[in-house]
Amino acid sequence: MKPLTFSGVLLVNILVSVWIGYQLDQWLHTLPLFVIAGLMYSVIGSIYLLIRKDKKHE
Repeated sequence: MKPLTFSGVLLVNILVSVWIGYQLDQWLHTLPLFVIAGLMYSVIGSIYLLIRKDKKHE
């Protein structure tokens, strides 16, 4: 995966996950539980995708 592509995917994943987490937190009054969970999910998921794509090119 190209570095620019990865940074775009990471940014979009983080923004979407944090936005969804924020909306859930507002609805359930649990700020910042789902924001943190969404952030962790997006970062770990993006790193997993990067490693998986890298192994396919070997």
